[in-house]
Formats: sequence, structure tokens, C-alpha cells
Amino acid sequence: MKKGFFILLILLFVSLAAGKVIHQLSTTWDSQQEMKINLQENIAKQKAKLQKMDDDITRTQAKPSLSDHDRWLIAHLGKSREKLHAAIIGLEETDQYFYTPLIRNWVGHGFMLVIFVLMTIYALAGRSSHLTREEKRWLESHTADIPELLVDPGAYRNGAAPISNASNFVTGRIKPRNQNQLHITRSSTLTAMGLAFMLAPQGSLAVDIYFFIERMLNSHVPFADLQWSTLSNSLMVSIPFTIAGFYVLFFTTSGARIDRRKQQIHLGTENRDIAFRDVESLQLNQLLTTGERSFINSQIQLNLRDGSNVSLLSHAGKEQMYVDLIRLALFMDKPVALPATE
Repeated sequence: MKKGFFILLILLFVSLAAGKVIHQLSTTWDSQQEMKINLQENIAKQKAKLQKMDDDITRTQAKPSLSDHDRWLIAHLGKSREKLHAAIIGLEETDQYFYTPLIRNWVGHGFMLVIFVLMTIYALAGRSSHLTREEKRWLESHTADIPELLVDPGAYRNGAAPISNASNFVTGRIKPRNQNQLHITRSSTLTAMGLAFMLAPQGSLAVDIYFFIERMLNSHVPFADLQWSTLSNSLMVSIPFTIAGFYVLFFTTSGARIDRRKQQIHLGTENRDIAFRDVESLQLNQLLTTGERSFINSQIQLNLRDGSNVSLLSHAGKEQMYVDLIRLALFMDKPVALPATE
């Protein structure tokens, strides 16, 4: 009953939203059509004026003898004709590209909507947060019952390593690359977020580039008078979002590689190598992150023998972080440092 009511509310919301969008599109289209008709009527009036000027010039020039006034009139009408002709060319250019802003808005917003829908599906369908059978078994078992797992409560350190990127969702997982390597992979949610940042503004930019090149090649508009402001505005939106997406994709996780053959951990973002022998233990921390909304951030911390701590991975997925800690400890053959209460 509750599920059916919930589905009914969703369908009602989608129907109302779709109806509002269709109504808005219809209203916008009717308004654009009315403006186009007015523009075409104005072009026809200006062409009629131009034809009348041509007739007056021809009739005056056809006189057997021209007076000073006739010569002045021909010169005056000639100058007025040049201005009117240039104005008509401008109006015809406007008429030719009349629907460009509308196409830009529709394509831009439509492309953005498609990207958001696809990235949402990708994030929800991704398996970054899912646990394998082995990981579920680890999660359900006590640490003492996990074969070959070393536990050393005495190695627990109260001081947590600083984290550079706190998040309230799973941003990465420790996964095997091959038999001798583990690496931190971006989660599907983080990948979808980065791609959405990078791709969402590109629809409007693509339309602006297309019409800019088309107008440059096929119109009579001087190069300096092309739609530079429209193109630059699109670039001013596209470039920051692309940079933000690039940062999300490549700089929000450590990009670490754990190599058993080389016996070292390579931290990609810091371009730093840590030898296995320098790691005393691995530790799972639970850190309260405060801001507009507070949430618990989980962290895998490397406790080094020199007394320092290094954050390897941090996000809000407590269960995912716990099983990743176990995978890493078994892979490196290092003890897990847990609080005495665990």
C-alpha cells in the first residue's frame, strides 16, 4: 500500500513536471513565431521603402536635363538607399539566424538533462558501494575469526592523519589490479559527478561554435562583428566546469597503488612512495566532519614506524572502508590497529 502510494506520488510529480515543460515550450514557441512574423513584416516594409527609393532615383535620372535639385536628390536618395540596404541585410541576417538562441537553449538544456540522467543512472548502477561475498563475510565476522588477519589493539593511535577531501558518499575503493597489485579506484558516484561537471555545459558551447563557424563562412558579417560575446560567455561557463570536473576525476582520491613485488605504496597525488617496511600498522578512524551538514567520515590511516600518520583513503562509506582495510592488511601482511573496545 505504501509502496503503491509512493509510486503514485512520483508519477504525479513527473506528469506535472512534464506538463509544465510542455506548456513552457509551447508558450516560448508561440512567442518566437509572433516575433518572427513581425520581423518578416518589418523586412518587407523596408524592402518596399528601398524599392520606392530606386523608383525615385530612376525616375529622376530619366529626366532630359537634371537641375541642381535633381542632382542633390539623387545623391541624397543614394546615401539613404545605402543605409537602408545595409539595414535590410542586417535584418535578413537576424531572420536567417532567428532561431539560434532558441536552438541554443533547447539543445543546451536538453543535453544537460540527458547528461544528468545518464550520470545518475551510471552512479546508481555502479557497483562501487556493493560488497562481494568475501567482503560480506568479513563484515559479518569478528576480526579474530578472519584467517591470517593480524590485530594489534596496542598499535592504535589517537591522533588521526589530516584528510584533504572529506565526502558524505563513497569516493573510492581498494581493488585488486592483479595478483601483486592493489589500487584505489574512483567510485561510480565520483566518476559520474566529474563527468557531469565536464560534459553538462558542452551542449550550449557546441551550438555556439557551430553557428559561429557557419556564420563566419556563409554570412556577410565582418569578422570583428561576429558573435564573439556569445561564444566567450559559453567558454566562461564551460572552462570552469571542465576544470572542476577534471579536479574531481583526478585529484579527489589519492590514486594510490600498492605493489607487493616492489614492497611499496605509491601515493599518486603526492607523488610519494612508502615502503612496506616503514608501515607499522593500518588503522580505521571514524571522524566527525562538520559544516552545513555533519556526517561521519571513515579513514584508512597508515601508521608509520617514525611516528607519523598518512591518510590513504577517506569517505563516508563505513562498511566499504572496513572491508577495504581488511583487504589491504591481508595483502600487506600488516596488523590492524583497532581501539581497545573493539
